[in-house]
Amino acid sequence: MPRLGTVTGLGTRLDAILDAFAERLPRVRIELVTLPVRQRLAQVADGQLDAAFVRAPAAEETPALEYLRAWDDPLVAALPARHPLAAQATVRLSDLAPVPLRMTERRNHPALVDLVLMSCQRAGFEPVPAPTATTLQDNLAAIGTAAAMWTVIYAANAGQVHNPRVAFRPFADGGLSLPIAVALRAGTDSPSSALLRDLLAK
Repeated sequence: MPRLGTVTGLGTRLDAILDAFAERLPRVRIELVTLPVRQRLAQVADGQLDAAFVRAPAAEETPALEYLRAWDDPLVAALPARHPLAAQATVRLSDLAPVPLRMTERRNHPALVDLVLMSCQRAGFEPVPAPTATTLQDNLAAIGTAAAMWTVIYAANAGQVHNPRVAFRPFADGGLSLPIAVALRAGTDSPSSALLRDLLAK
């Protein structure tokens, strides 16, 4: 049974990959495994996982692995539904300059935190820090009850969140996204890895 490391927010893209396995390799049953990124990649390298999704692969490159580019994962802004900016169809990063930014700690997701902070700097401001939380659910709950705070969330995740106190808005100034790749052990040759290569080449 192939074991596939996953990350949150893959949404319908993961469903499409699982559907392709069911159609083209009907006898293969995929086991999905959720682990922190370093453990995910270590288990691919030592054979405990057959493959793993990873965001911002350039930040995690490991010589024993190869990375198949999959897609770019867009981010949207999450802010209180009653905030004036929530009345707009899109938001600019510069409009969020005075609003405190609530993010996870960098050690939990360095690629995401670095992307947001560098994007804010390019937009001409250093974000005002708000208290951090360990989970996205806690972040969104706090934002839903606050007068003014914002964070980022993957668009695929936002579509699955039902919280009327939080509004999700795309960024107007070019958008923010992180690349997604699939990590495989270098030289891996199996029916499941061949199917992944074929699906991601399209």
